[in-house]
Amino acid sequence: MRAISAQKPLAILQPTVLARGMPINRLERFAHNLDWNLLRTFVVVVEEGSITRAANRLLLQQPAVSMALKRLEQSVGHRLIDRSPGRFELTEAGERLHDLCHDIFTAIVRLPEAMETSGEDIAGHITIHSVSHAMNPGWDRAIADFFRLHPRVTVGVTVETTTDVIRSVERGVATLGLSDGIIPPELEKTPFCYEHYALFCGRGHRLFGVPDVRLEDLRGEPYVSFLADVLGGPHMGPVTAVRAIGSFGQQVRALAFNVEEVLRLVVANAGIGMLPLHLTGPAVAAGDLWQLPPYDALPVAETFRITNPGSTLNPAERAFLAHMADVPAWHWGEPHQSD
Repeated sequence: MRAISAQKPLAILQPTVLARGMPINRLERFAHNLDWNLLRTFVVVVEEGSITRAANRLLLQQPAVSMALKRLEQSVGHRLIDRSPGRFELTEAGERLHDLCHDIFTAIVRLPEAMETSGEDIAGHITIHSVSHAMNPGWDRAIADFFRLHPRVTVGVTVETTTDVIRSVERGVATLGLSDGIIPPELEKTPFCYEHYALFCGRGHRLFGVPDVRLEDLRGEPYVSFLADVLGGPHMGPVTAVRAIGSFGQQVRALAFNVEEVLRLVVANAGIGMLPLHLTGPAVAAGDLWQLPPYDALPVAETFRITNPGSTLNPAERAFLAHMADVPAWHWGEPHQSD
């Protein structure tokens, strides 16, 4: 009897193993029991800033998303989002979890590339996410050289809004992004091109063909805007600053995320709008666009080449980024319109 009782304290101190492969301590039990899909739902809720929008993006019913968030909060033992009336903000615990989820999903999305083997004959896929009309002739020549060297490499290019390009790079979905706007400090950025922007109106506008228009003549005019070019938005830049200084473009009548659609809407006289100067030559020559003030000191928008230093890259991606690293930024000149 003494031998049996002597063993009891030792048994109490040792972790209990319920079955082979089951968790043996608190942290392992947490990881084993956590539904990892709840983390994905949480990330989408944070990105969308709304339960309803998150449900639409996930193709779920709103109560299902609310319940998933509640289950996750119960699992981690913290309130993650303050959803009181009129508020939708991450708590301190929610901020920490969102940062951790970013690292988790970056690792998961890059898992296939991490399994690739390298060799002399490099193969693999490169994903580029870009704002519309990010142009650099030196970049194009370097890409041509790269694919001559590595014919087995494939590439996919997706055109997105400024916010979506940055988000794709942050999440490790994109090998590389080409984006304007405010680039988060955790991403690496290199200047890609510089573009001069000017203000234009279409043929049917009251100021079309009028020389020496003044800035004050533009106040109250309906405006055609890029999605990122919103007063008070997260990516305000030099173009938005000119609008603020000139006190025009307060009334946004139309929004678009690419240059073609903004140009189309300005030509259609939906409103005046800022456009890259080097892309407007044909429309000006055809009599479809007319340049408005300011005529001097035009705003210069900078587009960056951005990458995520935390991403795991496949051999093709590593070779591509190394090949393109020394391509200089392109400075587009200032044409042009004569009265």
